[in-house]
Amino acid sequence: MPLLDHFHPPLAELPPWSSVATTWAVSLTRWLNATLSTDEFIAFPTIHLGAHVEADVAEYDKRTNGANSNGNGGVVTLAEVPPATGTFAAVFPDDLEVRVATSRHEWSLCGVIELVSGANKKEANERAAFVAKCAGYLQRGIGVVVVDVVTNRLANLHNQLMRYLGGTALAMPGEPPNYVASYRPVRREERNEVDAWLNAVAVGDSLPTAPFALRGGPTLVLDLESTYTEAVHDLGLSS
Repeated sequence: MPLLDHFHPPLAELPPWSSVATTWAVSLTRWLNATLSTDEFIAFPTIHLGAHVEADVAEYDKRTNGANSNGNGGVVTLAEVPPATGTFAAVFPDDLEVRVATSRHEWSLCGVIELVSGANKKEANERAAFVAKCAGYLQRGIGVVVVDVVTNRLANLHNQLMRYLGGTALAMPGEPPNYVASYRPVRREERNEVDAWLNAVAVGDSLPTAPFALRGGPTLVLDLESTYTEAVHDLGLSS
């Protein structure tokens, strides 16, 4: 299935990219759980749009201090929270992700597939927030795949990530706006390194396969093409 342009007419907003990405994330999750040993790993989609962070975070600000149940039939009196020293503006980036975690012990995060949103690329602070998030995963030894098929924003988030991490030798020439990038954190000869696989893509191309490294587990060859095709068919976007 050739890559479609989901950000310009006639497909723009029909359906919105968040719906396409969600459907693709479900397809990727299904593929991963059929491929991985479910005794060791589990894949699951995580969809969170930063513009609606109030549903996840700001609700706590509406709670009043006072008597609350402790879950055991008793009552706990919470201490009064003092006024904040100050408040600053913050960016909560979109998360259109598929995560893989271990089902052993504490569900440790092992790998993340990022489906880039338009908001992730829109403003400098939003781009910086996305890059910092990816860098944070890599610095914890978590493998990351970034799939950027957003055609109405031209920023190259991979190159910005390389500048952030000091890997400018792996910058993509010409700053292609659409690509698939895989990152595998490794330890070799007392050095911390990140292996990277880079593929520029364009509307009309077939999507490449992508190595997907799991911390403490295997490196899979991720089938982006078949999972994207399944998502497009499920949404009735294919002819």
